[in-house]
Amino acid sequence: MTDLEEIRALAERGQFEDALERVWELGDELDQIEALINVALAIRQKGGPEDWIPGILEDAEYIAEHSKDPYTRAVGYGIIAFAFHALGYYKEATETFNTAIEEAGKIKDPLLKGEALATVAYYVATTGDAETAMELFDVAFDVIARAEVEYRAKVDGLLKIAELMENAGDELFSKNAIGFYRTAFDIFDKLHVNQRAGVTEKKLQLAEIMSETGLPEIRRALLEGRYHYALALIRRKFKGASKLIGELEAALWMKRVNEPTYVEVIEEALREAGNVELSPASAQRMAMLLTQLGSLRDALTFAGMIEDPGRKSSALRGIAIALAEREEYDEAKKVAESIPLPEVRAETLRDVETMTLG
Repeated sequence: MTDLEEIRALAERGQFEDALERVWELGDELDQIEALINVALAIRQKGGPEDWIPGILEDAEYIAEHSKDPYTRAVGYGIIAFAFHALGYYKEATETFNTAIEEAGKIKDPLLKGEALATVAYYVATTGDAETAMELFDVAFDVIARAEVEYRAKVDGLLKIAELMENAGDELFSKNAIGFYRTAFDIFDKLHVNQRAGVTEKKLQLAEIMSETGLPEIRRALLEGRYHYALALIRRKFKGASKLIGELEAALWMKRVNEPTYVEVIEEALREAGNVELSPASAQRMAMLLTQLGSLRDALTFAGMIEDPGRKSSALRGIAIALAEREEYDEAKKVAESIPLPEVRAETLRDVETMTLG
């Protein structure tokens, strides 16, 4: 029996005709739609026959349109809309996502309706429209939370939403992923699914650290402990200040997970820093990361490069507090006294004094 993975493998090998013939051996309509979309995307990625793509998409739309199951129609249109966007047909993508949402609204079973909306939300998220996706996830959550169904079924529905939100975060750059991870963690945590909560919390923490260079493939490599590969990706995909910041972000994650070679990554970034022109924002970010990494003397150097009084004050405050936490109180006071903004300087001196007194 043919399955989705076999068809995907054929398409990845460039055997597009064989892959398309196998689609009709699949017994499930959603599997057929997904398989067709996989082939269309593979044709684009592998430089296959572009003139096949419109016909493949039409076949997928035909299956979705003529399905008697509103869940299949809703999710099917969501998959097709994702493909339209990935292939550059943005107007068609928007229209098809709207159709998917309309079809989901026709589902009578609240659990299936919520799951369909959440699945469409996942596909919206993968296009980069995090705001619309989050709104859809919220609607899906409310539909299931208010459903008059058996408690265990409701919990399973909410966990499905959390899983899809986590998956959405996995596909997005850090700044967009954070909201999805945070909400997914809250659901797992409140429903006492501790293992999943722990995994999602780790992803959230990593996304928060990797604010400058948090591409999904870089975060995935760091989570899997493939640090050399993650650093190679950062150095290949980013240049200048962003590359340096990315190296320090990776180093901070490595330190958090007790990977001792983070020190070497810091040293490498600092060696490169002399050849890179830094904006005030980049210098502040470098100072903040070095502060968190415990390289406070180096952090002071970068803080000294910042001309903007607000950014400089924020960086110096962080260093002063970190020095006080090390019980280097005289040095902490000296740094605090150099803060340019009077109110930040006064607050930091008070905090250092309080820490001095224990």
